[in-house]
Amino acid sequence: MKLNSGLFLICAALLGCATATEVRRCPKSKSKALSSSEVSISNCPKNRCILKRNTEASIMMKIRPERDFQELTSDIQGIILDVPLPFPGYYGTSACPHIYDEAGEKKVGCPLKAGQTYTYKNSFKILPVYPTVSLEIHWGLGDKQGDAACFQVPAKIKA
Repeated sequence: MKLNSGLFLICAALLGCATATEVRRCPKSKSKALSSSEVSISNCPKNRCILKRNTEASIMMKIRPERDFQELTSDIQGIILDVPLPFPGYYGTSACPHIYDEAGEKKVGCPLKAGQTYTYKNSFKILPVYPTVSLEIHWGLGDKQGDAACFQVPAKIKA
């Protein structure tokens, strides 16, 4: 009986860590708006992400491109007072190594086919040099012709 209750607590804790994150559509993106069931970021309850410096946050999102993509580039920025600031080491990098099948189990990379569902999984470091500030996180995946997926979410960086 103790084993079952311990297993239940572990499962409940894991489920709590993987809750959906409420996201907003990127203002200039023409990609389909993502729902909260399609995006999950660690330490992001429904209304605001709390990102602690010197830690790492993980992200998972389901994407279903409306057209084929040969390559995907990451457009990851923090927007502070309407000024977009690229996240060093992530902005402009290839997203292809982080693309998995729909179940999120097998790495498939690029190219992506229109209408097929993929899972994007990644993590990002909250560097100690980041200021403690409220911001909007902009997370886009796309190419020069447009986004395959894009969302924004309010966040706060804490010491």
